Amino acid sequence: MSANHPEDLSTLAPADQALARDFIAFLRWRAEQVDLASGKPEGAGRAWRFNFLEHLAEADVRGARERSAKEGAGMEVKAAEATVGDVRRPALWQHPPVSGEALVEFHVPIPAGLRDLRLRFSIGIRDGAEAAERLVAFRVRIDGWQVWSRAAYPHAWEPFEVALPLHAGNVLRLAFATDGLGEHKFAWAAWGEPELAGTET
Repeated sequence: MSANHPEDLSTLAPADQALARDFIAFLRWRAEQVDLASGKPEGAGRAWRFNFLEHLAEADVRGARERSAKEGAGMEVKAAEATVGDVRRPALWQHPPVSGEALVEFHVPIPAGLRDLRLRFSIGIRDGAEAAERLVAFRVRIDGWQVWSRAAYPHAWEPFEVALPLHAGNVLRLAFATDGLGEHKFAWAAWGEPELAGTET
């Protein structure tokens, strides 16, 4: 007999069947209490994730340049571990070109019924960069519109979470961009563990 096979109760005496049903009801109640204690209300949706690093091969990678510069010259984009402030994380390496931006654009199918769509990531400059007083621009665009940006040169991972407009049932066009702001050397930009998160209902 098991909670997954209530038909097996028919082999028990009536008194034992009643005890078994009470025990099964208790197990179900206890599982609900565990969900509530963990902050997951009864009937809550399933967590949904999209890992950008796993889908980099499908992304559109290009350099946006000034007219005088060769497109993409000096740019490096790849998925690899990056160490920032002696902390190692899976990351999107996005060293900008000699001039202009490095762009990595993803087309993400968003499930119908998804809610609470958020973008999570950290930014940092990989250890070993020797520049001091300077800035690198980190930007996020949705369908060509900039929704987040920061100019910094962080030597420790800086985490961020950005609430995004709902695209449930549609394809989300999301781009990461970095720009050396006129100084290409040591613009060792990295996005740590970038992912989309939401709840499927």
